[in-house]
Amino acid sequence: MCISSRIAASMFLCGLGLAASVTHAQEPLLVILSPTGEERDGLPVLEEHSEPAAALEGLSRGLSGAILRVYRMTQTYLANREGRAVEPAYVLLAPESFGFARQGFFLGNVEKRANGYVDVDSDWPITGTFGAIDQIVPHELAHVMRRQLVGEMVYIGTNQIHALGVRTDHAVAFNEGFAEHLQAVAFDESEGQPQLAALAADTARLAKVHDHLDRYRRELAAQIAIAPPMRMGFVAWYSNDEDVLRYHGVKNNYFAREANIPARLLRGLDPYNAYLLENVLPGAPDGAAKSLPRMLATEGVVASLFYRWAMHARVRAARPPQEFYSMFGASRDEVSGLENVYLKLAEVSYLAKPQSAMDVIVAYRERFPEEASWVDEIVAEVFLGKSTGGELPPELWMANREFETGTTLFDQYRGLPRVHTFDLNGASLTDLVSVPGVDLDLARRIRAKSPFARLEDLATVPEITEDLVEQFREMAAEMPRLRAELEAESEEDTLSINSILMPSAWRALTVLLLASAGAALAYRTVRMGTASAPGWLRSVGNGLGAGTVGLIGGWLLGGYGMGSIGAVLLLFALPAVAWQLARGGAKNAPRILAAWALAAVPAAILSGVWL
Repeated sequence: MCISSRIAASMFLCGLGLAASVTHAQEPLLVILSPTGEERDGLPVLEEHSEPAAALEGLSRGLSGAILRVYRMTQTYLANREGRAVEPAYVLLAPESFGFARQGFFLGNVEKRANGYVDVDSDWPITGTFGAIDQIVPHELAHVMRRQLVGEMVYIGTNQIHALGVRTDHAVAFNEGFAEHLQAVAFDESEGQPQLAALAADTARLAKVHDHLDRYRRELAAQIAIAPPMRMGFVAWYSNDEDVLRYHGVKNNYFAREANIPARLLRGLDPYNAYLLENVLPGAPDGAAKSLPRMLATEGVVASLFYRWAMHARVRAARPPQEFYSMFGASRDEVSGLENVYLKLAEVSYLAKPQSAMDVIVAYRERFPEEASWVDEIVAEVFLGKSTGGELPPELWMANREFETGTTLFDQYRGLPRVHTFDLNGASLTDLVSVPGVDLDLARRIRAKSPFARLEDLATVPEITEDLVEQFREMAAEMPRLRAELEAESEEDTLSINSILMPSAWRALTVLLLASAGAALAYRTVRMGTASAPGWLRSVGNGLGAGTVGLIGGWLLGGYGMGSIGAVLLLFALPAVAWQLARGGAKNAPRILAAWALAAVPAAILSGVWL
């Protein structure tokens, strides 16, 4: 049945007054679980938490409380549509959990294979910080509801692991962007949670995020930056900063515009630094609008769309007839404005089975035509006036095995490389210049000619050669093979703390060895020829100390190498000079000072940002 037929059938049933026979069940809205460490028939065995009061109280307020009520109402809707049992929402508090929507478990001896649940780290704060449990639970519960209403998503192209600014594909961006918008809504629906309102108003925190991003941009744009602090410490700061951007960046639609990428990075042999910048940085305030296909493939933009949809006063206030709410086991007047938005989106999701944000836009206009003008207003605002009236161009996916990215943005140095994929109709300049034979000028001409109805239309681009067109055909033919490889692995199963951190850890160790070796050689060279010249063992020990302290000083203090030199002088040189002076060795003091200063130089070079 097509979207129109499904929606027409739904409206017909409501018009006949076939109201729901199932109403709100008496089960609790939320059950807090804990792990038992056991497994049965491939499913974890869980039990009710022995001390659930704090989590139940914390999740009953503000947005999380509203989403729990929406979850119950969608359960009732599915019971009326399909006869499914009405279940509470389940949240598992487990140590060292990343926070995912899971499927299937045993609750004691009761099998709940068809039930979704959310797992979150039991050590995370329940509220009061960016990325707290009361923001993550609504996010992940949205995934559970989407799976119940829509079914499995069809991911057709991307090989990039999603993040707020990463260009993936339309299905990934819709799935993640819709869930992420709830984290932004949580701050503006923070009734009873003054800590969230205070965080939202904390401009100093946002300024710190922008400072981190600006320093990161300078490092990647530099001609020499071997192991600079923001890139080496990416794991330590980016996750927290992204949580802040999940509010400010989403609310202010930061990711609909292009980031400023230095042309030099797009003209080099390896555009990986350009790739990282365009997927990490928000768009520049004066940046060009991204193409519509690329916006729809960027979850930060999709999150902005649904944030503004959820916060739109007229959409909140517009209420269908009571028959609509009866299917959810509710009365027309008892649902809040926010809950009203999500119930309408839930029915559209069930009827249309959307695979992209554009599918939702089209189906919502059709199901609720009286709200179409408000939806158009939201869409025009978020997509910066890009037309969504006609059909989107097809996604023409390429697998470029000549260019590899890291596995997640946290893999800054491609310790776990992945084949780069991109949609030709949503391609950035970085995507295009990563193709051998495509320079920046040709990439701009390709962008100017897009969108393409079919791959063969590339031949109409001025000055493109038949050999290059054939190369694009080969990359398109490579996609099915890559897709087969991707289907054999799960993102959640293949990622772990070790797989993410080890590439950076190995680089840090390599840099430490280089800095220490250089420091030992420099120290020994300067001290040679004096009565107190050190042996190799002492020189190596001093080199290890200077290398370690110099790198830590450079990473923590920065200052284009001055942090490294300052830390070594403070912790090693000055005490050594003071000791020499105390022993009456004043004539050796200048050489000792120079030895330690020179020993700090390798760490300063390795941790600094140059040119």
